[in-house]
Amino acid sequence: MITQKRSENITYAILWAMVLSLPVFTLKGGNEFNWNRVVFEWIRTLPFLLIFVINNSLLAPKLLLRKKHVMYLVSIVSIVFILSAFNHLPRILHRALFQAPVPRERPMKPPRQISPRDLPFHGPMKKKPMNPTPAKPRDKKPLSYLIFENMIISFLVVGFNNAIKLGIKQQKEELLREEKEKMHLETELSFLRQQISPHFFMNTLNNIHALIEMDQVKAQKSVIELSRLMRYLLKESQEGMASIKEEFEFLTSYIDLMSIRYSNKVKIDMDLNLTNDSIKIPSLLFISLVENAFKYGVSYNQESYIYILAFQEEKKLTFEVANSKSDKKNVKSSTGVGLVNLQKQLDLLFGEIHTFDVIETEKEYRVKLIIPLQDD
Repeated sequence: MITQKRSENITYAILWAMVLSLPVFTLKGGNEFNWNRVVFEWIRTLPFLLIFVINNSLLAPKLLLRKKHVMYLVSIVSIVFILSAFNHLPRILHRALFQAPVPRERPMKPPRQISPRDLPFHGPMKKKPMNPTPAKPRDKKPLSYLIFENMIISFLVVGFNNAIKLGIKQQKEELLREEKEKMHLETELSFLRQQISPHFFMNTLNNIHALIEMDQVKAQKSVIELSRLMRYLLKESQEGMASIKEEFEFLTSYIDLMSIRYSNKVKIDMDLNLTNDSIKIPSLLFISLVENAFKYGVSYNQESYIYILAFQEEKKLTFEVANSKSDKKNVKSSTGVGLVNLQKQLDLLFGEIHTFDVIETEKEYRVKLIIPLQDD
């Protein structure tokens, strides 16, 4: 806010410096230029500068910006009319300061009379007196016209002042609104990521618990692998961004951890076609899709599969998961908070600039997610 106030004051200083420099540049080329007249023009500007100061520091902040429009209108019209009515005030002030009348334009000298001797030929010529045509006196503008003229200039000054002030106020409100939205977005995303961690942790612990009875050595390795994954979860849930390489290394480690407890009847295939894996993306976007594929697509009694495909195309990243449908539960009604949280994150992060499709058949459940990529 301090920076915006400073930029506003700098804008006003530049504009008034331009206004005060006009008499110097406009009168500099004329024959009657002198600093006495320049100072008089500056004094003529003082009422408009005074109106600007009153409006900018008092009326606009106290009345206009607080939406007290009637009081503001009455106040500014009264001040403009009072200062415009004192049309002779600049002359009085100039005379008091310099003890001299206001410089006027020099009257034209009458033409010199031409005698016969001045003509290029000689001969008789009738002398005609050449009386100089007296210069017509300047028409004085009536007082009502001068007051009206001053009021128009005053209202233009007030209008420009209010336009700049309201524009800066609107810009300030827009920045505050964007900052609040950003804080709200970060808070909500942080909350959603914190929900992922216990959800992921609970599912993985259930798998390790099943491994303890089957193979204690594998269970011990799983605990070590889980601790490494949890460190990544804690780190990325706080930072919010990770490279594509880091994110898919995390997914690969999770798939390896989950594959330990399954037999050869479960076919797991992962195909990654990543041309630039250093690009940053929001972290923990894909884990919910992979979790659900294991939770609802793997069967111990029959052959099942999980296919994971990821590839980059122009400035988009496509992530697709297809899994067989097991007989445990109905997938559509049991996907839990994982996909709900994912959809909320996608809406907050990308708005409508993403694609999230779910295709369900009698034997297969397939999800396809396309997100935009930014240059690294």
